[in-house]
Amino acid sequence: MSQEQDPSSIDLIRWTFAVNPDQRAKIESHLADLGLEVFVTGGTNFTVMWEEPEGNVEEVIEEVWELNGEPFEVTQEEFHRLGLHSLQPAEDETAQEAA
Repeated sequence: MSQEQDPSSIDLIRWTFAVNPDQRAKIESHLADLGLEVFVTGGTNFTVMWEEPEGNVEEVIEEVWELNGEPFEVTQEEFHRLGLHSLQPAEDETAQEAA
């Protein structure tokens, strides 16, 4: 039985952006409160992962811009699960012959 996946469904969004250092804590806290995974490097460089996003993505970005005090460039990458496979090592031929 084949299950078709909706090609418009997004399994993961990854955002990368830099913020005003004075607003970093507010932005990090806000995104974490929404349930997003937030990683900050260099004090201002964010990488945010949003698994199975629900709601309005643009609205969340606008909220972050508002917290920052001004808009900034956001790189958004969208990932779709095209296949889910379980890989196993091949059995040794000797073990197969013994069985």
